[in-house]
Amino acid sequence: MLNGNKRTNGDRSEVRILFLGQCLQYGYEGVDRNATFPSLALPALKTQFPGLGFKVDLKYLYHPVGLKALLRRRLTLTRPDLAVIGLPALFAATQWRVNLIYELAPELVDTARAFMQRVEAKVKRQRKPMAATLLDRTVAWRAPIALDEYERLVEEAITDSMQISSCRFILMGPGRFNEDTRETYHFHSPELWSAVNRMLIGLAQRLRLPFINAHDTLDEYGREVFLLNNHRFSTFGHQVIAREVASVLGAQVTVMSFNGK
Repeated sequence: MLNGNKRTNGDRSEVRILFLGQCLQYGYEGVDRNATFPSLALPALKTQFPGLGFKVDLKYLYHPVGLKALLRRRLTLTRPDLAVIGLPALFAATQWRVNLIYELAPELVDTARAFMQRVEAKVKRQRKPMAATLLDRTVAWRAPIALDEYERLVEEAITDSMQISSCRFILMGPGRFNEDTRETYHFHSPELWSAVNRMLIGLAQRLRLPFINAHDTLDEYGREVFLLNNHRFSTFGHQVIAREVASVLGAQVTVMSFNGK
C-alpha cells in the first residue's frame, strides 16, 4: 500500500499534503496565491508542529468525473499523507465542459489547459491567464450534476483510493451562498448550496472521514467573507477558512504521530 511518509531515525520528518480544488486554492484577481487558505494554513501547522516539515501539492479538480483517475495519479506520483478534496456546489449548479479524456486522464487535460492559458495570455498581453481557453471550446458541455451522481462519484473515488493508499482523506464542502452575488447559474440558490453541504457531511460520516464545513463556518459572518458580487472568498474569507483547515489538518497530524503513521 502506498504512503508518503519520510522517516529519520524512525521518526516522521515530513508530512505531504495534497489539495484538490478549484480557483480558491490558487488565487485570483483580488486575492493573491499567498493569501489563499492553503497558503495561510501552512504557517499555523508549522507553528503547531515545529519538528515537522510540510510539503504541499496543489492540483486542479475540474469535475468529479475525473476525481478517481486524478487521485490514483497523485497517490502514485507524490504519495501524500493527507489529501484535502474541495467539493463546491458549482458542479451541481451549472454546466461544465468535460469529455472522456478528462475522465480517464484528467492531468493530461489540466496540463494542456495550463499551457494554452500561458500562450493565450502572452498573445493577448495579459498579466494573468484567462480561465477559459480555446481548448475548452472544443469540448462539449456536461449538464449540472445531480446530487446522487455527485455523491456516487466522490464515494467511488475515495473507496478506490483507500485500497491502494494509506493517505488520510479530508472532504471540504462548499462555502456559504453569497446572497449579494450577481453571478447566475442554471440552479442558483442557498438551498442548493446547503443541500450539497449536507450530502457531503453525510458522505464523510459514512466513510468516517474528517470534514471541513466551510459552509457553516462562513455562515457566522456577513458579506465581508466574499469578494464583491460573487461567491469567491475575500482575503478575510480565506483567513477564516484557513483556521478551520489548519485545525482539521492539525488533528490528523496528531493522530498520525500517535499511530506512528
